[in-house]
Amino acid sequence: MRPGETELEEFKLKELKQRVNALCEEIKAGISPREFLKKEKAIKDFARRRYPEKAELYDLIYRSRFKRIWKQFRQMDMEFKEGD
Repeated sequence: MRPGETELEEFKLKELKQRVNALCEEIKAGISPREFLKKEKAIKDFARRRYPEKAELYDLIYRSRFKRIWKQFRQMDMEFKEGD
């Protein structure tokens, strides 16, 4: 890596984590399913732009986390459409 690349990657990852954590808190606070799906799509698009080579990891890491938290705090499952 070139000088500064590590810091840039850490900054990009931190920004993604902040967005994900904020949405998790909104799930706990009672965000509507429609608003949740809108915000989740924005985060997924953001992650794809930042990490296009790791797009498949988003579903494994973040969508599974969203589903788990949604079920825990809302006592219902959250379904995602394929391709979203």
